[in-house]
Amino acid sequence: MSEELQTADTPPEEPKERFIPISRQEIVNDLLAASHWSVEEKHQFGEFCQIFEALYHYKFQTNLEELKRCYAPFNPDTDIVTQHEYSANEKQELRHSLNEEMRRLLNNANYEPLSIEEINQAINAESFYGVNVSVDLDDFEKLIVYYRGSTTQTKYQRDWKKLFLAKKPLEIPIYKRMFMLMKFRTESELVEERAENWLQEKEKQGLEKGQTLDEEQKTKFKTKFEKKAQKQIQKSRQNLPEDLTEEHVFLKLFKNIPRTDLEMLFPNQNVRLKLVDKIKLGVTGGGGTLFGIFKMATTVLTLNPFAIIGAFVGFLGIIFRQIMNIFSQRTKYMMTLSRNLYFHNLDNNFGVMNFLIDMAEEEEGKEAILAYYFLLTHPEKNYTQASLDREIEAYIQAKYKVAIDFEVDDGIRKLREENILLEEPNGTLKVLSLKKASICLDNQWDNFFNPGADKCHDK
Repeated sequence: MSEELQTADTPPEEPKERFIPISRQEIVNDLLAASHWSVEEKHQFGEFCQIFEALYHYKFQTNLEELKRCYAPFNPDTDIVTQHEYSANEKQELRHSLNEEMRRLLNNANYEPLSIEEINQAINAESFYGVNVSVDLDDFEKLIVYYRGSTTQTKYQRDWKKLFLAKKPLEIPIYKRMFMLMKFRTESELVEERAENWLQEKEKQGLEKGQTLDEEQKTKFKTKFEKKAQKQIQKSRQNLPEDLTEEHVFLKLFKNIPRTDLEMLFPNQNVRLKLVDKIKLGVTGGGGTLFGIFKMATTVLTLNPFAIIGAFVGFLGIIFRQIMNIFSQRTKYMMTLSRNLYFHNLDNNFGVMNFLIDMAEEEEGKEAILAYYFLLTHPEKNYTQASLDREIEAYIQAKYKVAIDFEVDDGIRKLREENILLEEPNGTLKVLSLKKASICLDNQWDNFFNPGADKCHDK
């Protein structure tokens, strides 16, 4: 593990998150419980929140229908029969739309992207669960990874310094929520690319030695490299379902994933024995094999055929037992992976879309309602975007003991889109009164299926 990477004992410092970890219902109830409301105002604010939530619920359901349309040809779990034949251009356009719509949805749900460099760092880090897994990221044509929420969990491991009789606490940095979109590359494309890369490397090595490959040699080496690449790819994909096609797009959602164990989430993982296990198996296996050879050699000297046959069978038994020990250790690792994934998995494929739509709707509603409430109830403060941002963050910190990076621009944008925000030239922000805002939202709801209708301008 590289020294630059954070270890489980030294969790990295994290910036404040955009995610508001309080339910929308609780926030609305707490705002309604404020002592300044009159009975009528409290009723009107509750009505405003109800209409706003209904409006955004329908908008996000519209987004869900678009996601379903884009995902239809690539869903590995589908049981829908269709007569429609998608052309290559249609599939390409749908895949592009799916990727962009998913990114937009994840951003609305306040998820953060992970770069390929960050994924590689996590994969190369030492696993908390002690399972050594390799993953070939080149296997994927498209890989999108997002997370939401970072924290640490206290786990306990036996301490070798205390002869494994006592456990020591470890602070493990985790991602609370982890999203993955994966699409495999075609095997032929991957074989061609790897063989070509290896051939170029071979030519480069030859030039460094003053040698040049002729066309016959190039063809020979490329055929050899293609066979090698095909074996590699088939090995990395050996645990994939038989009915998997390279057109399938996988959507996965997990919870509480240790940062050092992202590799266990990939379907093309390869379990490898750790060095300590190799040494242990080597010592026990080597000792047993040497004893078997010695026993067989001494038996041969007796010239007793029955004793020789018995010694040979015993020697084969020793070899078989050592081989089974290796398989047993690999099976133990696989069981650890399966057990962890069973409890960390939240949703798959189409279900992920429903889950994220609900989360995005929740986050958008919280941001807009909080922004509207503070602009409505404190007009004398003449909030600007920056001062409103600070005020809401301070409220969340004081009320719920949670530090967040409130997305004030998102909250203001939604109020602007619904025509209930009043912006003055000097940057001061105001909103329509409760009655006018509710009427405005109600008009938009009534005209939802009539895009050409005039929006509310009664200020």
